[in-house]
Amino acid sequence: MDCKERGLLHGSQYFFFSPSDSFLEHNYGVTNCGYFICRFGYQVEREGNRFPILIYVADGELTLDYEKKHYVARKGDFLLIDCSKPHKYYVEMNCNFYYFHFTGNAAYKVTDQLITGNHSPVFHGYQTANLPHLIEQNISKLLYNQEITDVELSCMVYQCLCTLQASEDIFTAHTTESNDMITEITNYIKEHLSNTFTLTELAFHVNMSNYYFAHIFKQKTGISPIEYAARTKINYAKMILKSTDNSISQITDMLGYSSNGSFINAFKRRVGISPARFRKENMK
Repeated sequence: MDCKERGLLHGSQYFFFSPSDSFLEHNYGVTNCGYFICRFGYQVEREGNRFPILIYVADGELTLDYEKKHYVARKGDFLLIDCSKPHKYYVEMNCNFYYFHFTGNAAYKVTDQLITGNHSPVFHGYQTANLPHLIEQNISKLLYNQEITDVELSCMVYQCLCTLQASEDIFTAHTTESNDMITEITNYIKEHLSNTFTLTELAFHVNMSNYYFAHIFKQKTGISPIEYAARTKINYAKMILKSTDNSISQITDMLGYSSNGSFINAFKRRVGISPARFRKENMK
């Protein structure tokens, strides 16, 4: 659907969806998404009562006033906003962005946890390097009148939130920006979490010998590539445990562990408590 709001240029489109209540019991769902080409004058101001939104700034800058603070998201950045709270975002010069509103089990709680953990609603591009393609790919289907299912949109939301969760926990901006190989391999791991990673597989992906790859990776990050993969899986598991009712068996399969016991042991070793206890403590 073409959008003719003030400040939006030709080519701006948005789409609405109505995922069923039964679907939303165990999944995230997209209620509204689109692609906007904006110039000075575009502004959204809300008092609340809307679902959370994730915005990817493809070009330009988008300014946000949120919880009595002022933020600027630039090209490559993401904005995550709890739209149940008063907020305003606007364009001072120009901005092109993709966005989606999402709902589902614990959507508001997860949004708040992510913003709090990041100390900001702005997530920078180095933290989320694998997400722009995912979002553009899904929303572009709609722009070109192709069909997309609730499941595909739910997977997009799910992967975005999990990646934002994982971005808090391991690398700094300096580390990921300093080396193309590190960025490439960490993105590969995040996009293939059901794999049982081996050093040979990861080294082959970046065309290096096992020894040289392992040496460079640990020199740059302080941990081995296999340990990075293990921690990334656990970070995703933490998000799943916080935000869904998925069983331990489902999480085990999703993250490529050989058995429930293998997953539980890996989780306890890195978090200090069992997945069941983690879920119980974070669902209070």
